[in-house]
Amino acid sequence: MITIEEALRIALEAHEGQKDLDGNPVILHPMTVALAGRNRQEQTAGLLHDVVEDTDFTFDDLLQRGVEESIVDTLRLLTHSKDMTYEEYIKRIVTSGNDVAIHVKYNDLQHNLKRGRAGGHSIQVAKHEKALAIIEPHIKER
Repeated sequence: MITIEEALRIALEAHEGQKDLDGNPVILHPMTVALAGRNRQEQTAGLLHDVVEDTDFTFDDLLQRGVEESIVDTLRLLTHSKDMTYEEYIKRIVTSGNDVAIHVKYNDLQHNLKRGRAGGHSIQVAKHEKALAIIEPHIKER
């Protein structure tokens, strides 16, 4: 089982040099998602949720770095593959019953909406608002 600090080191390495749409370091997003997590699993998955989707890291790389199988399984759900629409991807997370994935995606969407609205990214805002409407009813009390 890796620590939060180890997950942060992996995320920092994976996202090194990446910038978001507004020119900010990408690492700020997974850090924000992690800080919204309710427990170690959500915080770890929050830090790592974009690693496989947006970098050269693989799920096997994460397992070799000590990320436990349950977190990697959550990350598999949170990684949007190009063979499904974004709506299908959100519905897959919701129907999985994986509470950690559902809450991490909720936290991810909340932060993406905040960033999108602040940056005037209307296409992303519309996409994330639609996804939030799908996932929000499945959020358990915090």
